[in-house]
Amino acid sequence: MRVNQLTITNLRNLKHPSLSFSPQLNIIYGPNAAGKSSILEALYVLGNGRSFRTSKHSKVIGDQYNDFTLFAKLNSSGIDHQLGFNRQRNGDTIIKLNSEPVTRLSTLAKLSPVQILSPEQYDLLIKGPSYRRKQLDWGVFHVEHSVLSVWQRCHKILLQRNQLLKNKAPYSDISAWDKQLVNLSEQVTQLRQAYCDKINPLFSDYCQVFLGESEVKIELYPGWNDKQGEGLEVLYKKQFEKDKRLGFTQSSIQKADLKFLLKDSKKAGDYLSRGQQKLLITAFKLAQLKVMQEFGLQSPLFLLDDIGAELDSNHQQQLLDLLAQQPTNQQIFITCVHLDPIKPLIERYKNVKMFHVEHGQVEEVK
Repeated sequence: MRVNQLTITNLRNLKHPSLSFSPQLNIIYGPNAAGKSSILEALYVLGNGRSFRTSKHSKVIGDQYNDFTLFAKLNSSGIDHQLGFNRQRNGDTIIKLNSEPVTRLSTLAKLSPVQILSPEQYDLLIKGPSYRRKQLDWGVFHVEHSVLSVWQRCHKILLQRNQLLKNKAPYSDISAWDKQLVNLSEQVTQLRQAYCDKINPLFSDYCQVFLGESEVKIELYPGWNDKQGEGLEVLYKKQFEKDKRLGFTQSSIQKADLKFLLKDSKKAGDYLSRGQQKLLITAFKLAQLKVMQEFGLQSPLFLLDDIGAELDSNHQQQLLDLLAQQPTNQQIFITCVHLDPIKPLIERYKNVKMFHVEHGQVEEVK
């Protein structure tokens, strides 16, 4: 996957730049609040339909405008495409792929996968399970697209079950739904576990690089406790009365979590310093990138936002050394305030483009 050209209109403070990118390394530099991260934000929207910096779409639109528009020429799985994205201040969204309307964001995710490492990502260990679950499912989806349809069917049945629970339906009315729900839940869990099995050895290797500790792993909590090994269907029957009182299903794939564990199964978030947590998340993101390169249908864009803000100079260099070893078909975008720390990385790439950003103006530097 690579983005060849991108035109940005009315996004934050950017002054309508039209940019042609390197298929390998792109450096975006300039002072703070200049608009560097907004370029990465635009690239992220192409693959996700939303910003990584805010959940309020209106914040992404320039103050004096009613909408923002992105137009990209990209290559996905060896095929050239033109992608247009427009979002109105009222929330209405128009997406066109090769002039044809797109109605599902999953189409964008398949077409233009994006992996990002930014300051917003470093709270992953201390945020709620839903944030870690999203990171997990992003990775699973890009390795095995079929998980989406299974997840959607499972979610639909779960909604039906919860409605019956709220209506105080007898177990005889719910048991038939449970058989379907158990089967689909197990399918989703198997795909999630297979992904964890792929990522763990890579994650351990990267943790050795950044933390000097290889006995680190991720562990999947499926969304229910089955210490007796009785199976999910038995759990549903046992938990039925409590589920009915609560009005929802306690055990489900929507309760799943990704646990980051140190030696002796200690929770990483409880024992690592803030700086160490950032390094662990960096290792996790790089492991996700590597899994997509090895097992996914295509490599994602890799966005690295504000490298100098979160990592000390030693760990910055370790990260840059790893980025210098990426496959030639991996497209990378890095934002920074100063060029000096990343000059060694620039010198190791044959195909590099640099862009200077100041007051929303973007200029390619030859």
